[in-house]
Amino acid sequence: MTESLTIFTSLTSSYAYSAELQLSLETLRHKFPQANWVIHTPESTLPFKTLIQQNLPDEGYLLFIKEPAMLVSQSMFPMLKQHLSDNPDTLITLPNDPPHVGKILPPGYHTLRGFEQFSDALTQHNASTLDFDGRDCWIFLTTPRILSQYDLPNDPFQWLQQLPPEQIAIVSKAYAHPFYNYYSETRADMLPYVPQNIQSLLDVGCSRGGFAAAVKKMSNCRVAGIEMNRYEAEIARPKLDALWIGDVLSVDIPEKFDCISCLDVLEHLTEPEALLYQVKQWLNPGGSILLNVPNVGFWAIIEDLMAGRWDYVPVGILCNTHLRFYTLHSLKTLLENCGLTPTRVERQCIPIPDRLRNGFKHYQTSNLDVDYENLSTNAFTILAQRTS
Repeated sequence: MTESLTIFTSLTSSYAYSAELQLSLETLRHKFPQANWVIHTPESTLPFKTLIQQNLPDEGYLLFIKEPAMLVSQSMFPMLKQHLSDNPDTLITLPNDPPHVGKILPPGYHTLRGFEQFSDALTQHNASTLDFDGRDCWIFLTTPRILSQYDLPNDPFQWLQQLPPEQIAIVSKAYAHPFYNYYSETRADMLPYVPQNIQSLLDVGCSRGGFAAAVKKMSNCRVAGIEMNRYEAEIARPKLDALWIGDVLSVDIPEKFDCISCLDVLEHLTEPEALLYQVKQWLNPGGSILLNVPNVGFWAIIEDLMAGRWDYVPVGILCNTHLRFYTLHSLKTLLENCGLTPTRVERQCIPIPDRLRNGFKHYQTSNLDVDYENLSTNAFTILAQRTS
């Protein structure tokens, strides 16, 4: 059997609009530079099953990726391949994933460098291979010889449900991190910050409308959204009372709202001031703007900088479409300059690891300022009202 690798994957329409998803695809391509990629797109005239059949090689390995919105460890493919080669009764191998890997090692990473360190540490653990347990699978490995013996379903990932679990191996020390809900987040963590008794909410960057729909259910109010990604906006439309598709700085909105949410939005804009001035005009008297903004002073970012790393990734504080970076000081200055006063400021905190906290203590003894509260803050959630 040769070492050739063919990768089958599919793209949603969002890839045409999303630089984040495009980075995911580009990152995966770099992981497998010699692979033959077969990609099913929304414009494909053939069903995915037919596309697979027409491009099935005679030898080598087949890697199926549900959608390339994921990070994979350097060792993932070699470990999946080795187990498949060493165990003739195994038909499919797949890696561990974030919801299940905590049984071996807590996935406490927040940057690409942290992901790499975690993946390497995972390979050092004495973790046994498991039979398939029905988990949601985004990536698996097999061979043309094995696949040719079966009638593959239209969705190749349904094949796993048709095989005996003992013929599918979860290689616990191999690792992949899919971005499961990239556009589907409901942001339930933000619901406690929505002011009580509001009659209307506008969600800027509403994606598939998950947050607005959750607010509507909670407050029984009118909800509207603005979304630039046309594909995701159409998915959101049935959940909303009103929808505007396009750039938030260009759309014409003829109504006002009691609350306007901008969750992880400011950092994506070249002119965040222009956004804040704009949404002020859409606020009812006494209305509030709800902001969630990542903190660039978070300990994982500082640790990476000390190690000479600043790696853009599709999600997180160093998302590749982030154009602005804030600490609480600069964020409050921005709001003040735009005629807004914070009425509530909350921190989303993740404790500083002991190894780093001990190091920061040494900095303090050298008379360097160390703001532990800022270092432990992953993001800020702010409610603000107009002062001018």
